[in-house]
Amino acid sequence: MRSNNSTARNGVPRSLLASLLAAALVFSPAMLMSLWAGKAEAHKGHGGPMVTIMKKKTALKAMLPAGAKVVKRKQKVSSEAASRVEKEYGVDLANSIYTYYLAKNRDSGEFTGAAIIQKFSYRHGDVSIAVGIGADQRITKVAITGVSEKYIPEFEGTVGTGFIEKYAGMSLKDLAGEAAGLESADKPTRLFVSRLLEAAALLDAFLHSAR
Repeated sequence: MRSNNSTARNGVPRSLLASLLAAALVFSPAMLMSLWAGKAEAHKGHGGPMVTIMKKKTALKAMLPAGAKVVKRKQKVSSEAASRVEKEYGVDLANSIYTYYLAKNRDSGEFTGAAIIQKFSYRHGDVSIAVGIGADQRITKVAITGVSEKYIPEFEGTVGTGFIEKYAGMSLKDLAGEAAGLESADKPTRLFVSRLLEAAALLDAFLHSAR
């Protein structure tokens, strides 16, 4: 009579092999990644609700030249523009569709500035920034327009909130130099300057392409 605990050719009980196979299927890489993503998503809301510090319309008005015609656009960065930005500022732009705003001189038709509002993750919450640049590759205005409630004290005590006047008039090359030297800075400052540089470089790419 054959035993229920029969062995495979290598001497390992078939029941044990079946158990190991079932465990491998349950804890496959895809399953583990799914569990991790679910855990990260669950933590996402721990930063509290997004607190609006500055309205979108107010931010854009400050970023773009007064009296200009504002054009809203949604597009990807061309490969040529992306290569130039990476070479000049060390920024590797994502191949995504971005929504941004161009300022156009009503008389000459020339594009004189650009602005964008972007949200990025910070710990278990989010931060929203607004950035504007001129045709001279200098920043016009920068603002933190929203922060998840839990992290407002962190930004108020480091970078600040609302308009960040330090960066008004700064060239993109100077900003890139500052970003490269912040290895020992606090986390809010490092992340803010990094995202600020990416947003400004993105606008520079679009502004040059629009000419």
